[in-house]
Amino acid sequence: MRSFALLAVVLLVPAPARAADFDPKPVDEVVEKAMTAFEAPGASVVIVKDGEVVHLKGYGVKKKDGDDTVTPDTVFPIASCTKAFTATLAAMLVADGKLKWDDKVSDHLPTFRLSDELADREVTVRDLLCHRTGMPRHDLLWAGLSTDTADVIRRWGRAKPSTSFRSTWEYSNVPFTTAGVIAGQLVGSDWAAATKSRLLDPLGMTSSSATTKAGQAAADHATPHYKGFDKTVKPIAWDDLDHAGGAGCVNSSARDMGRWLQFLLAGGKVGEKQLLPEWLLKETQSPQMVVKPTGPFAIYYPPKAGAFTGYGLGWFVHDYRGHLGVSHGGTLTGFRAQVMLVPGKKVGVCVLSNLRPSLVPEAVCKAVVDHLLGLPAEDWVKFHTEAQAGLEFQVGAGRTTRKTGRAADTKPSLPPAKYAGKYDDPAYGRLEVTEKDGGLTATWGRYTYKLEHHHFDTFTAVPVEPAAEVFQFDRATFEAHFRLGRDGAIEAVRFLDQEFKRSKS
Repeated sequence: MRSFALLAVVLLVPAPARAADFDPKPVDEVVEKAMTAFEAPGASVVIVKDGEVVHLKGYGVKKKDGDDTVTPDTVFPIASCTKAFTATLAAMLVADGKLKWDDKVSDHLPTFRLSDELADREVTVRDLLCHRTGMPRHDLLWAGLSTDTADVIRRWGRAKPSTSFRSTWEYSNVPFTTAGVIAGQLVGSDWAAATKSRLLDPLGMTSSSATTKAGQAAADHATPHYKGFDKTVKPIAWDDLDHAGGAGCVNSSARDMGRWLQFLLAGGKVGEKQLLPEWLLKETQSPQMVVKPTGPFAIYYPPKAGAFTGYGLGWFVHDYRGHLGVSHGGTLTGFRAQVMLVPGKKVGVCVLSNLRPSLVPEAVCKAVVDHLLGLPAEDWVKFHTEAQAGLEFQVGAGRTTRKTGRAADTKPSLPPAKYAGKYDDPAYGRLEVTEKDGGLTATWGRYTYKLEHHHFDTFTAVPVEPAAEVFQFDRATFEAHFRLGRDGAIEAVRFLDQEFKRSKS
């Protein structure tokens, strides 16, 4: 059958003959410039144009100061670029008749509950996939408290909403974890196995996987790096986040991501085989919610690049200099990734890098798309370098403001031992404060904090354990603010933006 023959050619020859006509020099230059600007050890890039892989190359090294170079087959976690895989998997189940976008979540997962009564009653699969549940991230629930997927989903649902249901777009990870659980159940397995059998295998993504264990087991895999606030860059361990599932657990290489781009730009086809009906793929890439870019999203989708930004199902959908763009980024402690498509021009780019914080993927993707579309040149490396510097400045300014706002010559209302005790929150569980030799320590989940007096009954919570992990909090400031009751005793503590009430047990 011709479709099989064509598929074999696509899989075995990642860079077709026409790729020889592509001039790689501008791409090489911008990648090298971006890596130098951000001090990124390595990166891998794939570009697809008109159905062909026209550029596929690794840059730099897998580990800082090492000799092992990045190749097109080097495996990186793609982090939140996974969300498009989860939405596509859901679209396949819609095509199978096993799922509808507007099915109630509780119809498929009866244990799923939300603290907001309206959201709890009405939330749908579509709501999960376009970030409109009214719930914020609450990422520390899966990053620091629990490694059980079902427990994370339950706790997240008990936490406080930040906006009213369906009123505001707010990025959150656990909804995609939940959608992944539903998809896995409908396939009769779990999210990782379903993603492999329905997407990775049919697309020929042979280096790709959907668990941390599998990603690290790849013979050719990158080492993550973290750039501290003190400007040092050091190799670190991979994040173990398999319990996050559909929110961010795909690992892939530039070569494999090229096949993903080809599938997307071909309207859901692999060779001549229609793996997913095009209308369902287009639904995932159609705006469901308006996004008002603020914070880091204002950097990813700046006004100079486009007039509007929206979110589809697992994808940002936006104007890019007069063209419809579809994109998504991904971030883990030591990795960054970016996928960017211009479907109308059959253009797609993916950039993987082993440094965080870093805006190498964003800078390179924009520059490459500009080049491919013949748009006026913009210095996106400079733009993103300045943007990153601005974020660092904000951290420093925030610390200065907090320091100058500290009330002088104050002391806690009570002796240290009176603050010791157990404090509980319905979602965040137990915070335990202990006193030793006049000092206070707080333990929550996997983390231990030293409490240093700031002023009045507010303490700075300095992460100290696990020693091998707390480096990632060097840009964060944690506070523990104790509240006294009418009887003068401590009745609660505000910590991690949650209200932990003192327990009697």
